[in-house]
Amino acid sequence: MASEKLNQWLEKYWQGELSHVEEMQFRSELKINRESLSGELQSLAEWFEATESVKHELSLEDDFDAEVLQKIRSTKSGENKWSWWKIAASVLVVITLAYMGWLLPQSKLSDTNQLVEMENTQENPEKAFEETKATLQLMANMMNSGKDHLNSLQLFQVAQDKIQTSFKQEKKKKEDTQKNI
Repeated sequence: MASEKLNQWLEKYWQGELSHVEEMQFRSELKINRESLSGELQSLAEWFEATESVKHELSLEDDFDAEVLQKIRSTKSGENKWSWWKIAASVLVVITLAYMGWLLPQSKLSDTNQLVEMENTQENPEKAFEETKATLQLMANMMNSGKDHLNSLQLFQVAQDKIQTSFKQEKKKKEDTQKNI
């Protein structure tokens, strides 16, 4: 009789349907009848006993809270050191950006004068023609690459048209059969 009850509790245990009271009874019955059990019940009784002994061995020391708080405080002070490094790096970045903002406009003035001389193609019609031709070729290539994507949409449109015509034909056949009836 006891083994039947233990087997029922075992099924309920694995399905997670045991109440807390039933689980305590199950554990105590396993502990009491440990020597007479076999198979899964025997191994489960041993496992419960082992975990129970480990639970009693595990305990926090009295100064655990103090140690944790000390570690937290020490990491906070370490973060303060890093914040000074962050501030120093930020100041360095701002100074670099300001210097570059002052230096680049001056260098662009000299570069702009050179570009104006290079881009003036009004006096050389052949060069203007070649540059215009190259620009138009680039635009044509870009537009043709977009055209390739439209081909896939065209295939989609063809398929959609075929489906619509087949539905229209079926609808017309239904209407014709209904008129004949």
